[in-house]
Amino acid sequence: MVECLYRHGVRHIFGMPGSHSTCIYDAIGRHRGIETTLCRNEQAGAFMADGYARATGRPGVLCTTAGPGATNALTGIAEAYSDSVPLLLIAGQVNHDRIHEECGRYHEMDLESIFRPCTRFAATVMRNEDIPATLDGAFNEMLAGRPGPAAIFLPQDLMAAPAEAGAKASAASLRRIMPGDDAIRRAIGLLSQASRPVILAGGGVISSGAEAELEELARKLDCPIVTTLNGKGAVDERSPYSLGHGRTRRARMVLGRADMMLAVGCRFTEVFTASGTMPIPKTLIQIDIQPHPIGRNYPVALGLAGDARSVLAATLAGIPQRQGEWKQTWQRARDAKQLKPEWIVDVLREQIPESSIVFADACEMGLRMHTDFPAYAPRTFFYPSNYATLGWGLPAAIGGAVGQPERWTICVCGDGGFMMAAQELSTAVRYRLKLIVVIHNDSTYGAIKAIQRRNHESRFVDTDLNNPDFAKFADSFGVPSYRVEAPQGFAVALRQALHADGPSLIEIPDTWRSLRI
Repeated sequence: MVECLYRHGVRHIFGMPGSHSTCIYDAIGRHRGIETTLCRNEQAGAFMADGYARATGRPGVLCTTAGPGATNALTGIAEAYSDSVPLLLIAGQVNHDRIHEECGRYHEMDLESIFRPCTRFAATVMRNEDIPATLDGAFNEMLAGRPGPAAIFLPQDLMAAPAEAGAKASAASLRRIMPGDDAIRRAIGLLSQASRPVILAGGGVISSGAEAELEELARKLDCPIVTTLNGKGAVDERSPYSLGHGRTRRARMVLGRADMMLAVGCRFTEVFTASGTMPIPKTLIQIDIQPHPIGRNYPVALGLAGDARSVLAATLAGIPQRQGEWKQTWQRARDAKQLKPEWIVDVLREQIPESSIVFADACEMGLRMHTDFPAYAPRTFFYPSNYATLGWGLPAAIGGAVGQPERWTICVCGDGGFMMAAQELSTAVRYRLKLIVVIHNDSTYGAIKAIQRRNHESRFVDTDLNNPDFAKFADSFGVPSYRVEAPQGFAVALRQALHADGPSLIEIPDTWRSLRI
């Protein structure tokens, strides 16, 4: 199994050894071609593999023991499934002839049935000679179409059984699926007729590597680009064609006046469309790698099932250069200022290197960063956009730092989310990662408290928190920490953290709310 993983390009595995997976870890150690990162909880390990995959574009791999080790990882697998992230879980399992007997075996559970609904591929190896083909199937399903997770379970008794040496594995690659020529011609015709077109870029643009084709099409159509959350960075938000995230003020000013939208690699999720309140032009062309999301949430004038890069390239070939008649309108919108900017976001963008990768947890500041934090390149800003798991931020950032060790990684989280995975600060220390953790500390589950204030007449139930002294907590791991309450102090703390040999922690107490730039 380890040799097949190596041949599929795996060079890093996250996880924690257990009684049903020590043979796998022993094989990894003897192979010497794959490094491991030890997590302190398997859910966090799954988030690390998720962050690694998002930051690198390569599948993240997680190895756990059977039973509770695997089920601890379930939320992380579901997060990857929701956001179309390639993540492979390899878990031990009870002996292959007793899996479905419920006879009281140690760690006994039907894992395949549990994981099948939230993976692209789930299988239990029943014969060692099936390992190469099983891994081939997993990687093919993770990568060939819409990315997503896979899970493979290896029974304990098979780990001690003989297997053929020199097992072969065939590498999976993205299938460049294309619709027919007639559909491309129809798309070109509709786009050529539009007076006020706009392009919406989703995560499928980045997965496909279609960033150059996207911006070239915007140039030819002379129209703006807005992005979904997973699409942030598909176009540099400093580009004259970028209006940023689709829920910014400037984007909404344009979306309500556009007469046509070309949506590429997005599903119009409830989160992105604000429960369907986002203005979508009546004429919609939707490109997706799979046919079933097309038209599911909004009616389409034309649906194109295909790989984003291939479809955009074919469309570009037939689109003449044009002068958009509404360029002045969307350029004015582009210059509009965001209402009530937060100094935390602005100072962070100003101080960190452009090459940094930023992970925002599901928290109030993370929500603000959707719209206010400009992304300059693909795979530089990440958020658990649809499943929105609280506590994802720190371990996902650790995975990103492992995958991009030469770059600085920033994690922005609330105090509630940080405490759900705080033990993983030890992981960042263990591997001396270039990681800066920024905690907005309001001693509450802020987003939930806002809902209780708005919808339940300020009847607050179980939202206020008791927190540790974060500076002492960081110091217990040997991590330098800073507590700042103003923009100048935050800037100084960031500059000092960027010179640290390992992780740092910056706490910003809730007094920041009274300070606006």
